[in-house]
Amino acid sequence: MKNKVLQLSVIMLLLFLGSLSAKAQIKTTYLGSWSFSAPTAPEGYTYGTIEIKKDSVTTFFTGLNYKVPSIWVKVKNDSITYKSLVDDAEVLFSLKIENPTSIKGDAVWFDGQTQMILKKKTD
Repeated sequence: MKNKVLQLSVIMLLLFLGSLSAKAQIKTTYLGSWSFSAPTAPEGYTYGTIEIKKDSVTTFFTGLNYKVPSIWVKVKNDSITYKSLVDDAEVLFSLKIENPTSIKGDAVWFDGQTQMILKKKTD
């Protein structure tokens, strides 16, 4: 009897842990490359591409020769929140999915904020 209870407990624990990791993943519809504009960001950071993968986000700024990976990513319903380190400044991105081809939100850093407008890139 103890053995069956232990087996059932382990199975329930594995199912619970599996469901937690599934929530941290971004919906398949929103994976891929998105071009963005950030109209009031500092010069050099106003345009680029954001690459959304199932558990990470990477930002590429037009004109800069490096990529900025996310430090962490949180996904909840139709929102993606992530933090990146851009030129030694922590930037918090809060994005809300409007439809399969459009995302809007904000980027906030220690002394500023800008609106983010993302459009799905088509191959």
